[in-house]
Amino acid sequence: MTIVEFSNFECPYCQRSWTKIQELLEKRPQDVRYVFKHFPLQAGGTTFALSEMAAAAQEVSPEAFWLVHDFLFSDEGQALIKGEKQAIRKRIEKILQEKGLDLKVFQTALDSGKGKQRVEEDMGVGKKIGVRATPTTIVNGDILRTPLSDQILDQYLKKQP
Repeated sequence: MTIVEFSNFECPYCQRSWTKIQELLEKRPQDVRYVFKHFPLQAGGTTFALSEMAAAAQEVSPEAFWLVHDFLFSDEGQALIKGEKQAIRKRIEKILQEKGLDLKVFQTALDSGKGKQRVEEDMGVGKKIGVRATPTTIVNGDILRTPLSDQILDQYLKKQP
């Protein structure tokens, strides 16, 4: 099963959806592929900046992206995102540094606009397929109009060959 989710880091529903998907990935890692797509609802402001920072971390490595993603959806991250963008960036840099990841690649991707470009690409795809809200979840090509539930996931898992 492939789950593609258009999400943003300031959305409490996105945070809940991620918790549900995380449980599924832990239970059935061999059966589920998860793809995160950036879809900040505001073109500017903190929501876009958070996606931009996570996208810049993607330029470092998949591990760096997931570290930033999980931090931003954590209770600590959710508390911090209500503050200044610079404080969030410093905390992300510290997380990456503590894991021995290439901080220069992150900083360059963020400062050069590579992170912004990746977010804009994801948003363009989302708009093209009719994404209007977050989270928008697509399972095996079907856009779900209801929150992800165990029942829905079980239906799709039973359809697997």
